[in-house]
Amino acid sequence: MNDYREEPTDPKTVIEDEAIAWFVKMRGDVDHGMKADFDAWYTASPEHQRAYHWAEAHFGASAVVRESSKLETAWHHRPLHWLMAGAAAAAVLVLAFGMQVSRTVSIDNTSIASDDMAKPLVTAAREIRTWQLPDGSSVTLDADSRVEVAMTNKERRLRLRQGKARFSVARERRPFIVEAAVGAVTADQAVFDMAFDRSDRVTVNLIAGRANMRGLIQSAVYTVPDRPLQPGRPVFYPVDAFTPQADDAPADTRDWPDGWVEYRSITLRDLVAQANRYSDQPIVIDDPAVGNMSASGRFKLTDTDAFVSRIAEALDLSVKHRSDGIHLGRR
Repeated sequence: MNDYREEPTDPKTVIEDEAIAWFVKMRGDVDHGMKADFDAWYTASPEHQRAYHWAEAHFGASAVVRESSKLETAWHHRPLHWLMAGAAAAAVLVLAFGMQVSRTVSIDNTSIASDDMAKPLVTAAREIRTWQLPDGSSVTLDADSRVEVAMTNKERRLRLRQGKARFSVARERRPFIVEAAVGAVTADQAVFDMAFDRSDRVTVNLIAGRANMRGLIQSAVYTVPDRPLQPGRPVFYPVDAFTPQADDAPADTRDWPDGWVEYRSITLRDLVAQANRYSDQPIVIDDPAVGNMSASGRFKLTDTDAFVSRIAEALDLSVKHRSDGIHLGRR
């Protein structure tokens, strides 16, 4: 069975595409009318502003825009129906944002044609899935996650678009690079997680092996060295600025592909929000004060009934099954 599938373009991707288009336009000749149109688009929502700053950071350096003559394979991306006038601008978009198309890839032991390489690895809600890549590496996606894959003769490059992923890297001559927002991890025979753990930051956790982290944009004046990652010592950086910081209170998430997490301390509100990613019925906290209660321990979030039973017993809560979900409240 072929696990790649076509999906309707999601709003986040549309906004990112628009941001790239505006970024390219604003680097050219800008008249008063275009500036007014840009200002209207930019101020329409915080999502537009975040996407434009992301485009500036990601494509602002000439090193990010590659020449097609250096690639062994074609570049491809979804059609941009609003594509701006001018072949040069279109070429910048394709080169800067396109997906490199490999010849074949094996997903769950099924080879697919090169036309399918531009389709991302995607999981739905309540789904955790593992894909085997043709180089021997594997990618495990948490629920509601998305990764794009591009492989050439020179490199193995992936991009985490949303959610959380575990990358188990097979050693070979080509570098294995995973991008997320404005940062990237390069690994060689390693296992590591990358996640958009909140809307405004990316967390990286090296499980085993060796890996380095760096910003996608390097200064034109000096080179910022790669930052080695330490196993079991996760770091995070904002989505719009590569300023890595140590996570002072990391959770034990080594077994998340099997549904398990362990916390020293977490609010019930945040813990239930994670469990709801895997639940057919929403878990509802009736009392805001209950949501502020602290929980600790090891939980299997993918087993909703067991999770609810355990958390209710530990915190002395009532459990009521209703048509709109599973309600937690005070006894």
